[in-house]
Amino acid sequence: MGNFLRLSDSFKYYVISYNIMTTQINLRLSEDFLEQAKEYAKNHGFLNVQEFMREAAREKIFDNFKVREEYLERLNSKDANSFLSDEEADIFEKELKDRANL
Repeated sequence: MGNFLRLSDSFKYYVISYNIMTTQINLRLSEDFLEQAKEYAKNHGFLNVQEFMREAAREKIFDNFKVREEYLERLNSKDANSFLSDEEADIFEKELKDRANL
């Protein structure tokens, strides 16, 4: 299928997250905190609280993650045409979400 990535601010998270098996965990939150998290997730375009929490954890863990300079140059070049179209990326993203039961 070629390169599945879509240019975005969260490029590093796509690279880190792609094709990795996951483990389910339980997280206990107070009702008030959970409601605030739901509201934040809704207002900031997250599909759900789980997606928001994963993103928050990624930001903490991978905050200093550096993408190699040659990758950045390639991504920012006019020759960067190996990416999926928006339509193809949407289809691929849906497939990933379906596989993750999101």
